[in-house]
Amino acid sequence: MSIVDPRVCLLVVLVSSSWYVGVRGLQNDQICKRKELSQQAGRPPTGLTASFNVTEAASRLLEDLTTRNTSEATAKLLLSREQDVAAVIAEFTGTSILVLNVRGTMKVFHNATRKTAVLWDAFNQDEGEGWVDFVLDCYTTHKTWLRPYRVKGSSGSKIGLFVTVDLDRCDPVYEEVFEGPPHCHQESTYCVSGREWGDKGSSYWCRCQEGFYRPEANFTWKGFSGEDIENGLIDSYRCEVCPAHCDICTKGGICSAKRDIYLRTVIMGLQLSCMAVTIIMALVVFKQRKCKTIASGMWTILETILLGIFLLYSTVVVRFFEPSVGQCLLEPWARELGFVICYGAIILKLYRHLIEFRTRKAHRWVVKDTDLLKYLLIMVVSLLAYMAAYTTTALDFMREDFSLLYKGRTGQGLYFEACKPMWWDYVTELGEITVLVFGIHLSYASRNARTQFHERRFLCAAICIELAVSSIFYLSRIWILPGLHPDAVLIATCLRTQCTATLTLLLVFVPKFWYQQKQDVNAHGPLTGNNSDVEVGEVTLADMSPDDIRAELKRLYTQLEIFKTKTICRDNPHISKRRGGRKAQHRRFSLQKKGSRERNLYGKHRVQKPAPEETTEAEPSRTPEDSVCSVEGASGDPQVADCSGAKA
Repeated sequence: MSIVDPRVCLLVVLVSSSWYVGVRGLQNDQICKRKELSQQAGRPPTGLTASFNVTEAASRLLEDLTTRNTSEATAKLLLSREQDVAAVIAEFTGTSILVLNVRGTMKVFHNATRKTAVLWDAFNQDEGEGWVDFVLDCYTTHKTWLRPYRVKGSSGSKIGLFVTVDLDRCDPVYEEVFEGPPHCHQESTYCVSGREWGDKGSSYWCRCQEGFYRPEANFTWKGFSGEDIENGLIDSYRCEVCPAHCDICTKGGICSAKRDIYLRTVIMGLQLSCMAVTIIMALVVFKQRKCKTIASGMWTILETILLGIFLLYSTVVVRFFEPSVGQCLLEPWARELGFVICYGAIILKLYRHLIEFRTRKAHRWVVKDTDLLKYLLIMVVSLLAYMAAYTTTALDFMREDFSLLYKGRTGQGLYFEACKPMWWDYVTELGEITVLVFGIHLSYASRNARTQFHERRFLCAAICIELAVSSIFYLSRIWILPGLHPDAVLIATCLRTQCTATLTLLLVFVPKFWYQQKQDVNAHGPLTGNNSDVEVGEVTLADMSPDDIRAELKRLYTQLEIFKTKTICRDNPHISKRRGGRKAQHRRFSLQKKGSRERNLYGKHRVQKPAPEETTEAEPSRTPEDSVCSVEGASGDPQVADCSGAKA
């Protein structure tokens, strides 16, 4: 097997490198030359520092050269102080010197070289003064555009300052310098200077015009690079016409979804109307708080339910605006606070019904309104701590360049911006489902409890509807909603709110107002035989029918029986004075016939067969309220029972 000589390989590499350097140098020599611009002759370049005066700097350098003959030190000082000056050429008494500022390093050249020849040529092109033609330096400053400024002095001295300039490649004025317009497709693209993206030099990009887009583009696409187009690295640099389904074609070539402002305004008006109705109902509940239907339902809890519904409506109002970081942080707060305040209060009402229904002992548990408010406050404080942890975690992620927004795409290829779903959202949704299931459990446990105005049924229906609708919405948000139009997502959110919050509002409050209205009609309506609440003071005895008189007497008898029962039970040592209290252990009493005690005492002194006694003893298993008539009456009976056996 033959072995290649390493010296031959080295020779091939050296020849190839020399050839590449030569070809590259020839290309640079052709590119790096003076560019004449007749329209801008004698005018200063744009983009200079406001504090830099090129005329004053050149005159000071020329004066120092004439008096002290220390052009090198003065040129270095000028280059270090003025960032806009890249090079200085000084000529005095037949000697010339070139001082370059290459990335903060001062380099001095006493003779012209191949790399600095373009600068010497621009300095010696003619005998004029002031601004001269542009120069593209390809070697020392890496393709930076320079424009010389020359000043002549007495005794044959001459100074040239090479000032760096950023030429706008898209400006038609500089087409003469660049030997033609930008290489952009005139019909579908337009030129954008690279300075808009922070690029230096004469770089440019070709972006899509209005009505055109790039199918392969994304939100980070700047456009077609002008340098790549000129070097032949891009074959097709034209944009396509926007399709019919594309609502908006942005300048970046993105086919974005258009938000229907009229549809969103209608949804916004609907939500604000519902919020206004909630405020009006809160005022009505507060005004009617002493009515029977409102007072029996705990008006303070009803007010908290209305507050929660108001916050639930506000979640759609927050979604009305354009997606932002503030929206992504504010919407979960409104949703969770409204959910806990509304459905937490409903669950606490069911808890109170269950406690009162399961009490079958002498000591009855009484859950006050203040106790329910305390429990609700604990739930709200716990939620605030949870949401505070969620917010701080999101803000920490943002400090690490983690965005709360993401770029979505519909099934039709339309791009949109929305809040990014996070694992916190899934945990929160699971917590909501758990709370609702617990509420249904309480409702099922108290299914046999008798509540006024069928309140338990309506509360259970509200929780079941929320559980069903929210479960469907959360599942669809995982698999269906990410690919829908933003307007469709807003409609789904609005429907979810109307199907839950609005139905809860109707189920909780409409029956109470209906029953209240019914009672008012019965109280002030015409007198009938079936009406037991006859207002005698409003009519005369002659206007009353026999049935009305009979009903009024029946009500009078009932009140007398209640008064008799209270009088008998007052100061009775056999009945506990504490409401729902228990008597002492093993305490018994019997109701005996008159004279039985004397016969028992007489029987002790005579030996005879004792006669049977009829004794009625209270059952040990019954409560005091069931065995005798306490002040409150029998357990679970709204009417007061009669101690002597008479029915009220």
